[in-house]
Amino acid sequence: MKTRWLQSIKWKIKNIITPVLLLSVGFFPGTAQDTYKIEVLPLNSRHYDDFAPVFFENGIIFCSNRKNKVLVDYFSTNNERLVDLYYARRKDSVKWSNPKLFAKELTTIFSEGPSSFDNINKRLFFTRNIDVDKRGKRISGPDNNLGIFYATRSGDKWDSINSFPYNNPGYNVAHPSIRQDRLFFASDKPGGFGNSDLYVSTYQNGKWSDPVNLGPEVNTAGSELYPFYHSGGRLYFSSDNHNSSGGLDIFFTTEVGGRWIKPTRLADPFNSGSDDFGFIADDLLESGFFTSNRRRNDDIYRFFTLFPTITGCDTQQENSYCYQFYELGSVNLDTLPFIFEWDLGDGNKILGDTVVHCFESAGMYMVQLNVIDPLTGEIKHDQDSYLIEAKDIEQVYITSVDTSYVNEPVKFDGLRTNLPNFSVAEYFWNFDDGNRGTGAEITNVFISPGIYNIQLLVKSAPDNQGNVQNACVSKNVIIIEKPPE
Repeated sequence: MKTRWLQSIKWKIKNIITPVLLLSVGFFPGTAQDTYKIEVLPLNSRHYDDFAPVFFENGIIFCSNRKNKVLVDYFSTNNERLVDLYYARRKDSVKWSNPKLFAKELTTIFSEGPSSFDNINKRLFFTRNIDVDKRGKRISGPDNNLGIFYATRSGDKWDSINSFPYNNPGYNVAHPSIRQDRLFFASDKPGGFGNSDLYVSTYQNGKWSDPVNLGPEVNTAGSELYPFYHSGGRLYFSSDNHNSSGGLDIFFTTEVGGRWIKPTRLADPFNSGSDDFGFIADDLLESGFFTSNRRRNDDIYRFFTLFPTITGCDTQQENSYCYQFYELGSVNLDTLPFIFEWDLGDGNKILGDTVVHCFESAGMYMVQLNVIDPLTGEIKHDQDSYLIEAKDIEQVYITSVDTSYVNEPVKFDGLRTNLPNFSVAEYFWNFDDGNRGTGAEITNVFISPGIYNIQLLVKSAPDNQGNVQNACVSKNVIIIEKPPE
């Protein structure tokens, strides 16, 4: 596997620039699976590498080593093509504009690589060779390492280019992911756990804090690269360790109590036996992009969920089968006192003028009132009777525990859904942790504590006109850390 700092290139980018003649572009068809569908983007080039997409306006910024000049292109001294940033606008769900070079004012004859857009402050963080002598002359020393730079948008231009203060010519600092005031990145700086580690720096009081290593749960003796900090709190990244299936695989971790927990590997089709990296997703984890070389070159793939969007769900109401029974004086009594005995039709009997009873489940119950003479013990059976129908509330219903522990399976089912004239054909679950599933019965494992709003959407079978009914409900489940034994 190649060490991926910008594309298939290694950390070390040499400074000798050689002009060569090159040509051609193309694309491949997509693939799919049950939960998410993936498809290769038509903007990918046939002979070059396209990778590390970033959301920007109505499209993506991405990295490519494609030819961008008519006759001249540049290679590093170790014969690796240099990388530039490109932008492609999304026209509709299928079509994209032709990629164009992004921000010529940021482009040098060296490499501009993986980036991240700060939508709040309108800043673009990007990877670049630290020395960008535009004359292309040999710099002092054998290497030209990578650093992180950021520029501020002013109208249609980018200016005020700043160097991240922890760039260092002695090692690489790359692959930025900015979210509010936190900057995640990858580096092979000394003192790490492996070939390259993930770090975070926080912008406080007008300056960047010292980078903090994310620790041994995340970083391994291998390479951790391409972080993406999602708005939901997950940190996605790629690693060639953590029991990857081959090359780089995509993982995610969550910060709990200031500590990053053991990463979870994304399921297929996101990972394969090839290198898979550069994952990004929208806020609802319904769509996004990632990079893979499963078709030889690095290509950008789009993914989108096959699940219906679940919105506007009612909060689940708990069924109550509790009733109060009292005698209104309709029983003809010759003498006093008498004792009332309520035979509740479920095997229970209760004494009293007024009683409260909760049935265990919905159903039909024949409640009988018996009168007992306390002097003789004589029982006058069935002095009055009531047919009680204990009903479930008409709603989609989630059966589960209310509280469970981190990393323990939690069972859910929708079998007690009560929707008259509605034949449930499909069940769709959203567990509020990025996981989804289908089926009347399902299990989910929550990897961090919190209050999760579980949603269940049910769909009916089509009627004679092909119409399908939908209904949904939500319920909170609390997940806590398991106490030590």
